[in-house]
Amino acid sequence: MKALATLLCFVLTFAPAPALARQERVSRAGEVVVVLNEEFLNSLLVAVASRPEPPSFPLSKGGGGKCESRVQLLPEAGGTRTGVRFVEGRITAPVAFRGSYDAPLVGCLRFEGWADTSFQLEFDRARQTLGARVTVRDLKLKNVPTSLIGGGLTGLVQDAIDDRVNPVEILRAEQLGARVPVTRTDELRLRAADVRHEVVGRELRLHIVYELVQAN
Repeated sequence: MKALATLLCFVLTFAPAPALARQERVSRAGEVVVVLNEEFLNSLLVAVASRPEPPSFPLSKGGGGKCESRVQLLPEAGGTRTGVRFVEGRITAPVAFRGSYDAPLVGCLRFEGWADTSFQLEFDRARQTLGARVTVRDLKLKNVPTSLIGGGLTGLVQDAIDDRVNPVEILRAEQLGARVPVTRTDELRLRAADVRHEVVGRELRLHIVYELVQAN
C-alpha cells in the first residue's frame, strides 16, 4: 500500500500541467456606422407577407375543432398594406393579417384587419446579434366591433408573437464581426462591443463600437 502511495505521488509530481486557456488582448478599435434605409427593411417584410403561403401563428388560447384560433400575415387588408415605417424617430409597421378566434360566449369569429406594431432594437453582446422585439400596440379589425372581443385578442396576438417570432434577428455574429489574417497561423478579430441606433428621416443608423481581439 505504501509503495502504491509513493508511485501515485511520483506520477502527480511529474505529470504535465494542464494547458492554460488561450488568453486574449482586447483593445478599442473604433466605431462604424451602418445605414439601413426604410425601403430596404420594408422590402424584407413585404416579401415575407407576400409568399404563396405566408407565415401563420396559433393563438395561445382557444381553438380546436372547426374553429382554429390562428392568425396569418397578409400583404394587405382593408386598404392597409404591410410595411415598415420610420415615424418620429421610431420604427413602426402596420401588419395586415386574417384569422379566426374561438371567442368565449360568442363562438367562432373570422376576422381580417391590421396590427399597429413597433420594433425595439436589442443588442445581445454575448450572442453577438442585433435583434428586434415586436410589440403589438393595437388591432384594427374589419366588421368585428372591438367591444365584442375586448382587449383580449390583442394580448393573444402578442403572446403568439412572443412565442414564435420575438426576437427577430436583424444582424448575426458573422455580419457584425470580421477577421483579418496577419499570417497563415494568426489573425486579428473585430468583435462588436456595443450597438446603438438612431432613426434619422428614412434611415436607420447603427453605430457599432468595435473592439480588437488578439491572441497573446
